[in-house]
Amino acid sequence: MRQARRGFTLVELLVVIAIIGTLVALLLPAVQSARETARGNTCRNNMKQLQLALTNMDSTLKRLPGYVEEAFNPNGTKSSTPTGMSFTPAFARRVSWVVRLFPYMEEQPLYDIWSTSFADTSGNTHINPAAPSIAALNCPSNVPETPDAPTLAYVGNAGWAFSDTTGSYGRGADKSEHAANGVFFDNNKNSLIGPADGREKDPKIQMSLAQVVDGTTKTLMLSENLHTLYWCFEPTSGTNGYVQNDASQVPDTKNLFGFVWKNSPSANDRINGDKNYDKTNPPDKVNPSNPQLAFASDPATFDTYAYPSSNHPGGVNVAFCGGTIRMMAESVDPVIYGQIMTSNSRKSSLVRADGTADRKLPQPADSDIP
Repeated sequence: MRQARRGFTLVELLVVIAIIGTLVALLLPAVQSARETARGNTCRNNMKQLQLALTNMDSTLKRLPGYVEEAFNPNGTKSSTPTGMSFTPAFARRVSWVVRLFPYMEEQPLYDIWSTSFADTSGNTHINPAAPSIAALNCPSNVPETPDAPTLAYVGNAGWAFSDTTGSYGRGADKSEHAANGVFFDNNKNSLIGPADGREKDPKIQMSLAQVVDGTTKTLMLSENLHTLYWCFEPTSGTNGYVQNDASQVPDTKNLFGFVWKNSPSANDRINGDKNYDKTNPPDKVNPSNPQLAFASDPATFDTYAYPSSNHPGGVNVAFCGGTIRMMAESVDPVIYGQIMTSNSRKSSLVRADGTADRKLPQPADSDIP
């Protein structure tokens, strides 16, 4: 008798394939979720290291950096024009809060270059220091388009937005800054780098954690931002990688290295707002040769970019001055968001839509912050 061959029928094979497909479909979301969890943990760890570095700086110097500061050679020559005795570009440069933090985040060699190399032996030619990409400044869920560029994913609490001019409680023509409204401020006062912004004669706000009257556990220090470009002023690509371009005419504004709050927020002025907002009118479309210039020159448009944003589902990772790192939901109330950004509710400029000042509002509890 002929012996029958054993094997799978077509129906059995199709059933097996269907089962495998179903298992893969069930498994993929779990794999993606695990990957996002890992990326989120890396992001929060990056923020924790930055927060610790800022705390160490405050413990050592009794102050925090400004979102824009100056690095200058004290042995350099000062100019008497146009804003008084100020250091010329040959002996000074603007730096962000990140550069000031380099000695406290194991980047001392890079800080030495940025704080000592200003001019050649003739004292005339300005030297642009290297601006490398730093892994700790980038969120793995926000992959840079240019891998070797000095990109930045984290920004500091810069307080009240300059573009908030509407309503009886708006800034109007006032562009001065007040310590009660945030944590990081413009401290570029003695150098002639960048265009005049009307704040050159304002005193530096030497902020420290001791001045956070509302409590370090209830005051934001750092946040993620998808729209931040670089950790320095507009760099250019050269033979040795990216270098700082101090000849840039980019003004000192909050949305370059900080995040802000407004008394009269628009629909997009919120956590995670419209993530595609910059696709319609991105800075590189306004000024492709220097997108950072466009980004800073039009605060009415680009201050919206300065609200926290991330690619993490549902919210943004933030760091509080006290050291807490958490995911803040994008559903947070705008008034609560403003309150946890101001450092002194008794003196802040925050006003609710009904006219109630911050000093008369109840301070937010932990349960108020989703």
